[in-house]
Amino acid sequence: MLEELFARASIKIYDYGIHRRREMSSTGRVFPFYVMSYLSRGHAVLRVPGREIELSPRSVIMIPPGVPHDHVMARAEESVFWWWHFDYKVYDAVDLLALFRLPLVHTVEDNDRFEALFRQYNDAIDLPDSIPNTLFRMASTLEVLGNLLEELMGDDAREGISPVPKVFLDILSDVVSCVGKPLELSSLASKYSMHPTYISNRFTSYFGVSPIRLHHRLMMENAKELLKRREKTVGEAAEMLGYSDVSSFSRAFKTTWGVSPAAVRAGDAPLQSVRIDL
Repeated sequence: MLEELFARASIKIYDYGIHRRREMSSTGRVFPFYVMSYLSRGHAVLRVPGREIELSPRSVIMIPPGVPHDHVMARAEESVFWWWHFDYKVYDAVDLLALFRLPLVHTVEDNDRFEALFRQYNDAIDLPDSIPNTLFRMASTLEVLGNLLEELMGDDAREGISPVPKVFLDILSDVVSCVGKPLELSSLASKYSMHPTYISNRFTSYFGVSPIRLHHRLMMENAKELLKRREKTVGEAAEMLGYSDVSSFSRAFKTTWGVSPAAVRAGDAPLQSVRIDL
């Protein structure tokens, strides 16, 4: 199931760079995405609630969303940081990296490989737009992420196995595979012998979204793709996803995407940012 989720996931890079610094005092930072920072030269200090960690060359930090932290220079010397601000989610809803207890700080073992992949990514970003270059950028991005996770999830780096109990991974699998069929908390409660409210609350704490809202989001993602590719009419898409009538499907689609399903199918309107409260 996890392999299926990773296959459906997409990475979003909000900002990136390689910076040379002689001073840095970034304090009280809290971001809604992951902060990855690799120190190739110099020394720094990372502070998170309850911990202060000294960073030396080859240290890589991975700060989860919402974690307050300070990142400051430790010495009066030039330091070089390679960094990403990013997230890695399934349908922009489930944070896959949250399924694992990744270490806050890890010493990169094969720094030559990591730095080569990051340089390749930076080169790919600067290429002119074209189909081959777009694919190269995508491949370069995933190579950096794959190498990063290979480092962070090594046996010596892991701070713990998945914090998500297997039963909730099973529930996640049910939700993901239930697109096109009704999903009720009561059915999940009956299947797993747990109270519906408990399932919803714990699921939300693990994955950042309730099972019902995730199911709705997956349905809307599926509908969007069907209509963009013109594989189904609006009515056929509504029926396939279990809606009793086209008007209720159209309202749900427009609330999610900001445009009507008919406009998406006709190619007359670009999709806006998702507005549904996840």
